[in-house]
Amino acid sequence: MKQNLQIVGTTRIFAKENNGKTLYSTSISSKKQDGTYDKMYISVQLPKDMAVQNKTDITILEGFISFYKNKEGLAMPKIVVMKFNIEQQEEEIPQSDLPF
Repeated sequence: MKQNLQIVGTTRIFAKENNGKTLYSTSISSKKQDGTYDKMYISVQLPKDMAVQNKTDITILEGFISFYKNKEGLAMPKIVVMKFNIEQQEEEIPQSDLPF
C-alpha cells in the first residue's frame, strides 16, 4: 500500500526561469480574522518533457504530495503531477499596451 496523499483538482501554475531551468509552483492561502490573507507557494513537479506557461490553470487528474530538501536540508512539500489537463492561460498584457 502506498503512503502518499493523492491530489486531484484545479489549480493555477506559476512558471519561473532559474539558471536555464523552468520551476513550477502553485499557491494556497488562508484567510485571517482581519480579512487579509496569508499566502504560501508550493513547488510543483510536472511530467518530464511537459511544460506550461506562467499563470496557466490546470486540472490535476493524477498527482500526489511529496517533499524535497532545500539547500539548508529542510524538508519542503511539493506536488508531483503525473497526469493533467490544461484549462486556460491568463493573457499577458504586452508592455506597449500599458497606459503608463
